[in-house]
Amino acid sequence: MQMLEERIQELVTELGQVETQLRTQQQSLQSSIDHLTRTTQQQASTIGSLTSQLNNFKSGIAAGSHPSFTGGAADFLCLPGQNPDLKSPAYSGHAVIYGAEYGKSTFLGADGNDVPCAVCRSRSGTSSVMIPARRSCNSGWKRQYYGYLMTGNPSQPGSANFICVDVNRETVLGGEHMYVDKMIYPVEAKCGALPCPPYADGYFVYCVVCTK
Repeated sequence: MQMLEERIQELVTELGQVETQLRTQQQSLQSSIDHLTRTTQQQASTIGSLTSQLNNFKSGIAAGSHPSFTGGAADFLCLPGQNPDLKSPAYSGHAVIYGAEYGKSTFLGADGNDVPCAVCRSRSGTSSVMIPARRSCNSGWKRQYYGYLMTGNPSQPGSANFICVDVNRETVLGGEHMYVDKMIYPVEAKCGALPCPPYADGYFVYCVVCTK
């Protein structure tokens, strides 16, 4: 009988030790859960803030000099779509910037629509290159998008750089009216000094933007 009581006491003691261990583990687990919850909330807040900043940073309106100008800038700019910082002019003799529009081109189907733009940062690469007459990137490079090589109309005196417009081109909502401001057109190959083949006269030129 005494041995049975001693065994019961041993079991009670062991059970108490197990309960103590479980309580300690539970407290440690709860502490880890609380820390993970706080960390997740902080990360979600940071991601939300960065996403908001990115959304404000990336969307915009393509713009440049008017095609009738014989001087002025040749390149396109990506202007903010909202809340631009502006200053009232105090004197005359200014340069002027116009919103860009898609020129008449049946293959794009966006005649006169305003051109949106984006400024992006690639997480996977630090170098960026636009390659004309290609739809794929070299080995080791990542394709961000491919599309059509575009620029200003050669019959208009204003100059313009070549740009690569995504094959899934977008338009600005409500920008369907054609003002004939800064126009962009697809580029076609012209045989001569440009060898044909491999090029073909009158064919539109693809392009690709790659990062590494």
